Amino acid sequence: MRQNENLYIIGKCPVCGLGNVIETAKGFYCDNERLPGGGKCGFGIFRRMHGVEMTASLVSQLITEGKTDEMRMVNCNGQPFQASFAIVDGKVEVLMKCHPLKGRCPVCGGRVVKTSKGYSCEYHIRKDHLCDFHVTGVIHGRKIHDDEMEALLEGNADVLDGFTTLDGKVFSSVLCVRDNGEVGLDPRISTCPSCGGNILVSPLAYNCSNFKTPNINCKFFIWRNIAGHLITAEEMRQICEEGQTREPLELFRANGAVSFQRLALNADKSKIVKTQ
Repeated sequence: MRQNENLYIIGKCPVCGLGNVIETAKGFYCDNERLPGGGKCGFGIFRRMHGVEMTASLVSQLITEGKTDEMRMVNCNGQPFQASFAIVDGKVEVLMKCHPLKGRCPVCGGRVVKTSKGYSCEYHIRKDHLCDFHVTGVIHGRKIHDDEMEALLEGNADVLDGFTTLDGKVFSSVLCVRDNGEVGLDPRISTCPSCGGNILVSPLAYNCSNFKTPNINCKFFIWRNIAGHLITAEEMRQICEEGQTREPLELFRANGAVSFQRLALNADKSKIVKTQ
């Protein structure tokens, strides 16, 4: 940083690369007025932005590294937030501190961040809305938690309890991503090994969708809690499609003794048995 004709030169302009960013009473501006084709560069930084006093050292970091460290800022209503300044498309923008989740956006592969209204792809919250992926934080009266959203993004969505219908009935379901990129609920877990219907999840059990279908009346169901173990959606798929769980499960007896056994279908595929 040097002084020239009573103006402080902070460094080379990060936009045009030809002029110098100089400090004036009103802020920091590129002094290049001889761009190819005429006109001046126009890059500038106000003296005060979002409650932050822009100093020469802060501007130097911005134009040299492309962004500043995170700091406390305030919005137009005086509410504080954490963010950093960055040069984006030739202008100084505010990059909000965000909470990225594990897993990637199922639509475009970007990061998914937690927002005040739920969860959004990082490219959805941009001004140009390059991606439409967004999930409300409350679905059917139930709050969706970070680990549950991460499980969905990583392809491991499990059964969630506590959803409610408009008339107050409680039900269980699984988060799913539909073909159009929207997130919804799907209670279908697998195919019934007895009749070929759909295995649906309820608050207490996994039931066949054909239990009331005329001429079928399939009675296949499995309690979700067996011997103190809550059967996951993936374990239920393994039982229906492979005949048993792949790994032994920690099961408890009435006297508190612990055993490690697989859960499997019996010979006629009508009920669950424990096996080694």
